[in-house]
Amino acid sequence: MGLFSKKPEPKPEPVRKDKVMKMIKLGMAETDAADRYDCEGPQWDRAKAARDAAYRTATQAEMRAAHEALKRHGYAGGAF
Repeated sequence: MGLFSKKPEPKPEPVRKDKVMKMIKLGMAETDAADRYDCEGPQWDRAKAARDAAYRTATQAEMRAAHEALKRHGYAGGAF
């Protein structure tokens, strides 16, 4: 290694299509529940908990992909 050697570029984060599709489905369910129940009640709580659990096990790239898809279809308004 020389003084001016290049560092290897980091590998991109994996994006599992099945994980992204599940997060999209759960994001849509949470938004629909929020619209129906005005962010109150057990239906919305369950939908939000399921979405949060899916996002906790996802990579940043998967979260970004799901958020962009939800935004493209008019579901996502907030941060992920």
